[in-house]
Amino acid sequence: MLVGIAGGGIGGLVLAHALRARGIDCVVFERDAAAAATAGYRLHLDEKALAALARAVPAGVLSALRAIGAGPEAFQQFSIFDHHGRTRLRIRDATGDDVLMIGRRPLREVLARGLEGVVRWGVRCDGYTAGDDGVRVHLRDQPDVDLDVLVGADGVRSQVARRLLGRPAGRPAGITGVAGRTPLTEATARLAPPDLLRGPGFVIGPDGIGSFLSLHRPGGGSGGVDRPFALSGGPGVADPAGEEPYLVWSVAARPEQYTADPGELRPDELLREAQRLTGRWWPALRRLIAEAEVSATAAFPFWFPAALGPWPLGRVTLLGDAIHPMPPTAGAGAGTAIVDAAHLAQDLAERPVAEALETYQRRLLSYAPAAVDEARPPLAWQRRLAHPAVRVLGTRVVLPAADLVLRAQAALRRR
Repeated sequence: MLVGIAGGGIGGLVLAHALRARGIDCVVFERDAAAAATAGYRLHLDEKALAALARAVPAGVLSALRAIGAGPEAFQQFSIFDHHGRTRLRIRDATGDDVLMIGRRPLREVLARGLEGVVRWGVRCDGYTAGDDGVRVHLRDQPDVDLDVLVGADGVRSQVARRLLGRPAGRPAGITGVAGRTPLTEATARLAPPDLLRGPGFVIGPDGIGSFLSLHRPGGGSGGVDRPFALSGGPGVADPAGEEPYLVWSVAARPEQYTADPGELRPDELLREAQRLTGRWWPALRRLIAEAEVSATAAFPFWFPAALGPWPLGRVTLLGDAIHPMPPTAGAGAGTAIVDAAHLAQDLAERPVAEALETYQRRLLSYAPAAVDEARPPLAWQRRLAHPAVRVLGTRVVLPAADLVLRAQAALRRR
């Protein structure tokens, strides 16, 4: 059997590893020239995603990822701030679940290891022709390739999904984010809210504008709140795929709140848009945004699935954002794609093709809608908090009261 994977993102590379581990030949068609060309910032992989990774990739790959990422110490709590930089609510993680916080580029670079000759970099999939016994994939400027199965793992703008579903995979969620990366130095680290040392946070701003903030300290370097911020990472940072510490920030607003279409703006123009949208926010955050790496600033629209339900069965199937795109508000997109990949590889290894793809689809539809739904409430609250009275009531009364309750409950548990 030969499985073709359109898209060498996180899910596509995990699938390639999992198929090869089960003796199934595969080839990945990826439009990027190399894994190092990856854009994006830190990702959150939860316990389910890590368990799926352990089943899908070689042990050495998973060990390398853990060495250059950060574990549960990087997600001890989630904080909500007002636009003056004051912490209004601290939601502490009492689950003890395993997590991995890792940059998108190093994650993809490490996953590409061991797939030399499997991933065809710089190759774009333009469509396919399916028959009862196989699929012919059409590649731009290259000969067609005959496959037994084609997997669309090429993101929300997937050409495979558009051909299979007869429509795009996603629909706009009505919010567009501008994200950036600010290197952490002794000076910039002092500007970050102290609660970010325990985990990421969200800023509630005026006019329904929100911001996500997170300190990325690869290699497990966690200073905690009781000792100084550790700029140096752990021993794994020497890995060539590692990253230096940075603050990842994003500013999310409705499309009409931008002065122009963010998708048409240069990185320097996007950075100015982020500064304009946060012009009334606390000075330290605005300084952090001003110190961002201009070239790493990018716009990204939020997406929801156009319709997440059964798709036509045959020799073609879908994975990750190509079938269940979701906003980053729940941090579950990459993790869900990894779970998809582990399931699909297992099903193809254990069942005839038709039965395997039907089983995979049924399994995916049993968990993916819930993952998408987890991303909806934050966007709904962002819309509600656009009303000034609701925002003031929430940030000055409701959230501080909830914080007091949670702190009291934590104190009781410690007794």
